[in-house]
Amino acid sequence: MLLIFIGILIGRFVLPPGSAALPGTIAHQLLSWDGRHYYYIMRFGYSWNPNVGELPGHYQQIEFFPVQPILDEMIRWITGSRAPILMVLLSLGLGIASIYAMDHVSRSVMTLSEARWTTIFFALWPVSSFYVMGYPTGLITICIIFCLGDHNAGRYWRSAAWCGLGTATAPTMVFVAFALGLHRLVRWLAEPRKAAAIPGLVGWGIVCIWGILGFMIYQAFRFHDPFAFSKAAAAWGGAPPFGPRLSRLFEPDWYTQQAAAGLREIDHGLGIFHLDLRKAANSIQFGVQRWINTATMLVVLIGLIAATVSLSRRAPIFVLAGWTVFAGYLWFIVSTDQNMLAAPRLLMPAVALFMGLGWLSTKLPHPLSYALGLGLSIVSIAEVAFAAGGYWVV
Repeated sequence: MLLIFIGILIGRFVLPPGSAALPGTIAHQLLSWDGRHYYYIMRFGYSWNPNVGELPGHYQQIEFFPVQPILDEMIRWITGSRAPILMVLLSLGLGIASIYAMDHVSRSVMTLSEARWTTIFFALWPVSSFYVMGYPTGLITICIIFCLGDHNAGRYWRSAAWCGLGTATAPTMVFVAFALGLHRLVRWLAEPRKAAAIPGLVGWGIVCIWGILGFMIYQAFRFHDPFAFSKAAAAWGGAPPFGPRLSRLFEPDWYTQQAAAGLREIDHGLGIFHLDLRKAANSIQFGVQRWINTATMLVVLIGLIAATVSLSRRAPIFVLAGWTVFAGYLWFIVSTDQNMLAAPRLLMPAVALFMGLGWLSTKLPHPLSYALGLGLSIVSIAEVAFAAGGYWVV
């Protein structure tokens, strides 16, 4: 909470207004980017125009999954108000709840010291801005944490229910569902009575994706197209052909170029600083965001490798789901023109990374862990400041 408060003060009173700065209250400013779409759905419901649905820049709300706007509507019904501050407080509350969920589940599979460090890194991860922007970030991680915790404990049907709820919250959960299915498949192959278990496995698999199935059925009835949400994603940028996309995935130079782009944007901003403060600030901010994404990718890789070493026996499903989410993110960044962005938010569902960092912190000198925690805190403050100042936040 302190990091968020400091970030809001810096964004409102220190930074020059960003390109997306809005008049009005801080709640109006924070409820921006994707948060505005969720707010629109809560007020007016879903819409879909197939004539412009796949054109870049023609954003439509059907791209956004329904659980967050349903919760927003419940808050509106309870309070009788559509004030943006209520949506901001809802996402903040879910973000705080996700920290407690991470602490609870990590204690069930790790030592107390490892779990404490895990919770610290999870809480300091630079997604604090999304906790106050009306995003479902906290809700997504709650679903994933309890889903994986229940699966690891052998409570497969409860795990499937959490997973299904998650698939109605964000598409990222599909990669977690894939990990669950792969893990159950391996266990099924080792069972002596395979045929008898098939009906239960099929039913369990359906429950794992009940949320996205329900969303698709809704679209089929409402818009006569169960894949409208997928087609609407094209508005955020087209994908190259499959061949170049695949070659990007395994091309180290491509990732290096993405990181180097940040330096060019910062240099450009500094060059025009005396001519146009607002353009300069936006260019510098965007370059800093690219560096944040590059650093995040490195930290995530370290965390997942550490989790693989330390948790493969204690909590294998956390490790498997972490890598499937990471693979899904890599496919996303090579499949759109947004490139290596949104890493902190889209890789947070790989919760094994925090457990790996937590385990690593008990093996390394404490000053290294303190330095990582301090770095994450500074970046978290910066992200909240960018959001409050009207800048694009990854």
